[in-house]
Amino acid sequence: MPDEIERRSMPWLNVVFDWEGVAAAAAAFLAALLLGWIWGPLFWIGFAAMFAALAAGRWSRRSPPDMADGVVAPCDGIVLSIQGEEPPTALRLSPGSYVRIRITSSPLTTNKLYTPIAGGVDLITLAQGEPSVPMAFRPDDEGLTRAYVSFESAGEQAGLALSTGGFGPRIELDVETGDVVRLGRAFGTRRLGGWCDLYLPASLNILVWPGQTLIGGETVIGRLRAEFEDDFVIEVPEIEVPEPKPATVAAAPTVAEVVAEEEDFFDDYPEPDEVEAPEDPAAIFARLREAARKHGESD
Repeated sequence: MPDEIERRSMPWLNVVFDWEGVAAAAAAFLAALLLGWIWGPLFWIGFAAMFAALAAGRWSRRSPPDMADGVVAPCDGIVLSIQGEEPPTALRLSPGSYVRIRITSSPLTTNKLYTPIAGGVDLITLAQGEPSVPMAFRPDDEGLTRAYVSFESAGEQAGLALSTGGFGPRIELDVETGDVVRLGRAFGTRRLGGWCDLYLPASLNILVWPGQTLIGGETVIGRLRAEFEDDFVIEVPEIEVPEPKPATVAAAPTVAEVVAEEEDFFDDYPEPDEVEAPEDPAAIFARLREAARKHGESD
């Protein structure tokens, strides 16, 4: 957690450069020095090429959210529009209603592509563009490098339609059809920006809006299977609790009953004339002496 807080407070700590980009930038810098030696203004042409190589090789470390059914942004950029639209046939998505989220990325954005949902890779199609078209000013321009990737998760599908300039190796994909990917995993590279159309089921609750800046692999766009969440709720049967019976309170005894009970209690004691007085002690001792005398004669 402290490392994550530090990276968010200082974003430059997340910046990483591909070795290919560093090598291309070094070559461009050497070319700039050579051109500058020939003619001074040519140096800036090589310097611009070095800067472009570094921008094309720049990416950032990301921390995807811990959501089993989440949908995250597939790339860095800005949401241009959100509208219902039928996906292109190249994605081969199942028939149904879909919403398209169009994302535009500038040439200075990081170059990684991230899986929008966790699941399997259904389709991959990549077509290289024409070198005469260096930038993608509009997503429908001719000669652009295009890629189509579709994903599937528990019956739900998501599709990506990517486009960028045709000059150079602009899109590279590191997955194959049938691969199982985690949410927010980097699965490819798109260099120097471009366009990304994300197609999702229309029943999805979209959590982003036009004009919002997205962070690829981290910004949550929505959740899949929101309408099926009630199926996982366990119903607890109601238990009938018997109503408690009212407690019976004994009536207080009357004064007459208390007096009668006291009279019965005292009637149990004998009267003075009914008690026999004990015998005289002298008579008792005389009987004892007579009995001892008779016992001695018998011996």
